[in-house]
Amino acid sequence: MPPKPTSTTVEDLTLLVTLDEVTILKALQARFNQNFIYTSTGAILLAINPFRPLDHLYTDAVKDTYIEHGNLVMMGEKNVPKLPPHAYAVADTAFRDMNRDMWIRPATPNTSAVLHAAEPEAPPMVSSNQSILVSGESGAGKTETAKIIMQYLGSVSMATAHEGYAKEHIRNRVLESNPILEAFGNAKTMRNNNSSRFGKFIRLGFEPNGSLLGASILTYLLERVRLVSQGPGERNYHIFYELLAGASPEEAAEFSLASAETFRYLNQSGCILRQDGVDDAMSYRDTIHAMTTLGIDRDEQKNVLQLVASILHLGNIEFDAAAGDSGGSAVRATSASALAMASRLLGVDEPTLERSLTSKAIQAGGDQVTVLLGPDKAVVTRDVIAKTLYAELFDWLVARINKSIEYAPRNAATDRFIGIVDIFGFEIFATNSLEQLCINYANEKLQQLFASFVFEKEQEEYVKEAIPWSFVTYPNNDLCVALFESRPKGLLPLLDEESRLPTGNDSHLIQSFYSSFQDHTHFTVSPLQKKILHFQIVHYAGPVTYVGDGFCDKNKDHAHADALGFMATSTVPLYKAVFDQARLLASITPSSSKQPSTVVHKFKSQLASLLALLHTTEPHFIRCVKPNDAMSANRFDEVRVTEQLRCSGVLEAAKISRTGYPLRFSHAAFVHSYLCLCPGVRLPPSSSDDPSPPSLRSTAQEIIAAILAGSFMQPPSEPPVVLVQEEGRASFQVGLTKVFMVLSVYEQLNAVRESLFGDSVLDMQRMIRGWLARVHYRRCRQAILTIQSTFRMLRIRRAFLQLRHSMLVVQKVVRGHLARVRVRHLRRHRAAVRIQTVLRIHIAKRIANHRRVHQAMLPVVSELTSVLEYSKQFELTQQFEQQQDYANSSTNGRSGTGGRTIRLDEFSDDDSDDDDSIVMGDRHADIAADSNYGGWGRHRGTSQSGMAALTYEVAVMQGGQLGVCFERRDGLYVAHKLHPTLSHCVDIAMISPGDVLVAMNNQPPLLSSTLEVQSPHGTLHFLPPATYYTTFRFEKPKSPVAVQAGVSSLTTNAKAVEVLWLAEPSLGVSLRMHPTLRVPQVGQINHFDNPGMINLHEGDILIALNGVDIRCMEFSMALALLKDAARPLVLTFESVVDSYATPAVTLLDGSFLYHVVWDGGQLGLSLSKTTTLYPKVVHVNVDLPGTAMNVMKKRLAMGDVKVSRGDSLVKVNHQSVREVPYSQLLQQLRDGPKPVILTFQKRKRPKLPTTGLR
Repeated sequence: MPPKPTSTTVEDLTLLVTLDEVTILKALQARFNQNFIYTSTGAILLAINPFRPLDHLYTDAVKDTYIEHGNLVMMGEKNVPKLPPHAYAVADTAFRDMNRDMWIRPATPNTSAVLHAAEPEAPPMVSSNQSILVSGESGAGKTETAKIIMQYLGSVSMATAHEGYAKEHIRNRVLESNPILEAFGNAKTMRNNNSSRFGKFIRLGFEPNGSLLGASILTYLLERVRLVSQGPGERNYHIFYELLAGASPEEAAEFSLASAETFRYLNQSGCILRQDGVDDAMSYRDTIHAMTTLGIDRDEQKNVLQLVASILHLGNIEFDAAAGDSGGSAVRATSASALAMASRLLGVDEPTLERSLTSKAIQAGGDQVTVLLGPDKAVVTRDVIAKTLYAELFDWLVARINKSIEYAPRNAATDRFIGIVDIFGFEIFATNSLEQLCINYANEKLQQLFASFVFEKEQEEYVKEAIPWSFVTYPNNDLCVALFESRPKGLLPLLDEESRLPTGNDSHLIQSFYSSFQDHTHFTVSPLQKKILHFQIVHYAGPVTYVGDGFCDKNKDHAHADALGFMATSTVPLYKAVFDQARLLASITPSSSKQPSTVVHKFKSQLASLLALLHTTEPHFIRCVKPNDAMSANRFDEVRVTEQLRCSGVLEAAKISRTGYPLRFSHAAFVHSYLCLCPGVRLPPSSSDDPSPPSLRSTAQEIIAAILAGSFMQPPSEPPVVLVQEEGRASFQVGLTKVFMVLSVYEQLNAVRESLFGDSVLDMQRMIRGWLARVHYRRCRQAILTIQSTFRMLRIRRAFLQLRHSMLVVQKVVRGHLARVRVRHLRRHRAAVRIQTVLRIHIAKRIANHRRVHQAMLPVVSELTSVLEYSKQFELTQQFEQQQDYANSSTNGRSGTGGRTIRLDEFSDDDSDDDDSIVMGDRHADIAADSNYGGWGRHRGTSQSGMAALTYEVAVMQGGQLGVCFERRDGLYVAHKLHPTLSHCVDIAMISPGDVLVAMNNQPPLLSSTLEVQSPHGTLHFLPPATYYTTFRFEKPKSPVAVQAGVSSLTTNAKAVEVLWLAEPSLGVSLRMHPTLRVPQVGQINHFDNPGMINLHEGDILIALNGVDIRCMEFSMALALLKDAARPLVLTFESVVDSYATPAVTLLDGSFLYHVVWDGGQLGLSLSKTTTLYPKVVHVNVDLPGTAMNVMKKRLAMGDVKVSRGDSLVKVNHQSVREVPYSQLLQQLRDGPKPVILTFQKRKRPKLPTTGLR
């Protein structure tokens, strides 16, 4: 917060007891001496330039204080303390009024009383756009004030709308436009160290919630002549000095930069440094940073600075008269380097630039003639080109800034803007030309706008409402404005007319001024001034003498067509884009139907558009005052300040604010606000659409009469309020549609109403608190009852659940005991029934066999009776001989090494439990010999041809698979290929390729062709699963049978896995295409119903169908062949398991293998997963009826091997289970097809008898 002023000073000049020039001047001087530079004059803010930094006035804390104050006022807070006058207060008022529904209109649209008059219960009115006009003389601080306002609006927008990063980025861009505009548009003058040499109107767009949308900038009348000439003690535009002071060594070398004294455009005035302590090098860095923030890239920045440097070198080009009598000129030899550098920086060649400077082309009839220019005219052309280059660069920068910060209105009905006018101040120099004339004309128009809003409209409102009012005279500059604008004999129309004439000149123009305005009160001229073409205009700020020399040329201010034509050949793309439009405009030839535009005409049109826009807004005025002309701090020049106050009409504005009625209400708003103070006044019924019917006006008059009589309600606890009656004006005035009120009475009535409201609020709060306490008590009581009932319910429920649980436990124990008794009884009964059933079946089978044998033998006996009788004698003879041969053969057999059968009692198993062991011998009493382990062989027989050969039999259970592929040769079925992994035959190892199948169930074999593969010897045959118990008799030939080479080449691979796809179940495997081999590959295994799937893994590759190699087939063809092939079908896979090629079983010392055939039902064995490679038998149940182990126990006399605890399961259907996961193995055993061959491994050798063996 800024410090509070002492009691000897006032913050608002309207509160002064004596209101005259002397009192106002003393009050301002007293505040200025205490560093209070802001003072209110009703609706106007006076800002005195301190000419030194006052950082304590613009800290973030001060800014936040004004933002918070505005928020409190907007929320309707009462008794909000007023803050000292400040530029922040004006900006905050404009921001709040932009989107606030106001129903109280102060004496002027922006009076500070608005902050106290808004009542939330009043009828709303529509908000409007705002404008802030910053005016004053040159050096009064307008530009700095405009920057302070922009910074505050950006901050209050962020704080009010809670904007994010994107909005903050827009705010930063808007604020960063100031350093660029100051660098290229401001310069030091005799009256201001940072004078704006152009006017600007900044339009800030906002959303309804106060969020900043963007901005746009309009510029007016850039002072071009300053580029080529400056007065004593003045400087050129800041950017030239900033470039020389802040350029890097690389930039200085590239642009050939030197000190400012070496450049003609900078050394004419003798002033190089600023007098306000600003560092040009630091300003250069700020300008570059601002360009980057606004999105101007590095290349564009370089081109901009390059053009600035080229103008400096262009100004150093001087000319001499050309040789001969041509009348032309040429570049002076000492300026050759400047010409070369300027042409290089502009991107053109030297001859083209020199030709543009020393000649021009004119149209003579239909021909174009080149006219040579003398040295003086060449200098003028050089200066015109330099001014045009800089002006076009300035316009491009403004357009580039607008492109970066521009916005598109989202909703024209709700979007609002705040305009900030920062135009050049009133100027009075030693030599005043056309530039000063335009600047002072613009200030006259702004002064006229100020008078219209502050004086005219205010007093017109009183007349319109028909209230008594004494008019206040105020400074009026209408005659001076008419001097400029009147047609056809105004200053500006005469200037435009003379400038458009081909023969127009300054002398004729000034003479027309003399003759037209000799009797005008604001135009004076002395005889001496007439001789030197001078004239004087009496402005509102004082008389100014103008020099008429150069008016016409400056008003035209255009270069000849080919002066900018050389830029078309520039190699810099940015320059071509910037100057295309300028060259096009310069080349247009004026026609009779349309006059060429002049500088004054263009400026007047722009100013008229600006003023028309300002008339649609609610203006807020800030009058900047310059305390002294020496620009020194702590110096207050009473004469200069008095002149500025008198010219700006501050005294008259204070009088109107003091004698007028700053507060006004509609009749409805007044009655609505103050009817509560007068209970005796009744509100009339609403029966008219008129917003202010006569009955409502009379009600307002009754309220006013009651208030003036003192009969209105007052707080009983406070002393009675006596209304302050001001001398010279009534406290109230009732107009036709509004009620007017002075500020002091309004504040007294509001204090009374707020006090009454406070008492009423306390009563209401007391009632509400009592009601809330009763509600809280009832809720707490109900909650306590609910908690108690819930607790009781839970306690009873817990006891009930415990009782029920105990009853269930007792019932469960009793039911379990009874059930076990019944189960034991049922087991005994079922065991007896099974024993009886087996016995009856056995007896029935024996009787049936005897009967079948008897019936079969009867015909044979009858037929052979006669033969037997006939050969009886012969047989007796042969019998004797055979007995002799048999005796001899028996003797030889006992002396050799023959096969023998291992009995159960020869096997020793110390680790086994006899009660838990079972006896094998279920249909195969012998152990199949395994070539890897050394077994026992089969018996020999006689071949079909009567020759001695080794014959043997193998058996397959019902539903089992033999696993042998036969080839038809010469009418015989010869074993072609073995599939041990698909076989359910225990003795499959006895069969060899080439063995002949001689009988099936003692009948001649008859096989059907089931494979589509053909061999050289005939059709291949593969037996389907057996439909009943089947025996196969094979005969080994005396000589080895040649086996077709390559038939089983696929299965010789150690990683080959075979699967038999039966007819009924599905394959249970999903196939996918291998990514590189493009052959079928196992994707997922769904079940194990087909033989051989136990060793199948995901990722295995299908390589053959029925022995046919499919690795060279396309994936789709292989799938089609798989789909259409007949069943059963042998599928050969190549396993992906690395250790699959290891031996199926690695025997321990003294171990051997034996087989168990499981043909269905329960197995009667318990297996366990161990740390070894194979599961082990942990329990053998031989007593459970119906299991395979129980059946084996009954055939103990027939069996040879007993399954014992500790044996290892190593194979299933001759396939190793070494790499099969334990869970997958159990699933295969449980769900796989039956019968199945289980191969176990014993840990010890049987005890062989020492007798009979060698």
